[in-house]
Amino acid sequence: MIAMILACPACDSRYDVTGHANGQQFKCRCGTMMRLDAPPTQAGMLACPKCGAGVAHDSASCAYCEAELLLKACPRCVSRVFHGHKHCFECGAELDVAADGKVTDRPCPRCTTSLEARLVGDIVIDECRSCQGVFLDHVAIKRVITDREQARAQALLGALPTGVVSLLPASGKLYVKCPCCQQIMNRRQFAAGSGVIVDVCKTHGTFFDLGELPQVIEFVMEGGLERAQRAEIERMRDEAKRELANAARAQTRASMMVDTRGHAAGNALVDLLSALWR
Repeated sequence: MIAMILACPACDSRYDVTGHANGQQFKCRCGTMMRLDAPPTQAGMLACPKCGAGVAHDSASCAYCEAELLLKACPRCVSRVFHGHKHCFECGAELDVAADGKVTDRPCPRCTTSLEARLVGDIVIDECRSCQGVFLDHVAIKRVITDREQARAQALLGALPTGVVSLLPASGKLYVKCPCCQQIMNRRQFAAGSGVIVDVCKTHGTFFDLGELPQVIEFVMEGGLERAQRAEIERMRDEAKRELANAARAQTRASMMVDTRGHAAGNALVDLLSALWR
């Protein structure tokens, strides 16, 4: 059975609809209706994701590099593709975005109140009406960061409540669970210099407490990510220079020890010969 992931045309949220009948409709958490269409009839060959060789769509492995092949469908145009490709050859959709699973209520990581989805432009945000925290999936975060015109960022700033950012959450609960998979999220700084500690699920997205997302958006709009990247490059250069200098000093010390030992050994031999011929 081909794995079927369906992408929302409005916000690009992904849902696993494997096993559902063609033509069935689903409601995305942003409110958009989606329909599972039948995969298009495909003739010819697909490309192996490992070596690029042509492979029939019903092949279990590549005849050239022997890579194991697993067929799936593009979440946007449902064209057949192999696992391992980053983008669909037909429509260009990104293929590696994790599916959200079933369309169910998502509990707020901070206070367990059900999150409410809201579509802001082409970005869906999950808001908590109680603590005013916000959860963004990886697609939404990527769209904000890569938006050079900053239209999405401006729209989000106008839609979000502001508040004082605190390093320690008001609830006192430091580690929280992802609303999608219920796994404990990692706490880390959004980027060097941002001053914002966020809760991150590597698979699904990031949770921002009240005031954190507006501060992160302003940080991004002001070029903070570029500054952080330059600072990291400089740090790596300085570290490489220190390692080279330490290696050179260690080599110099080793050479001096060899010379000292050789000189001492020579003096001992002279003393021994002198004693024998006295």
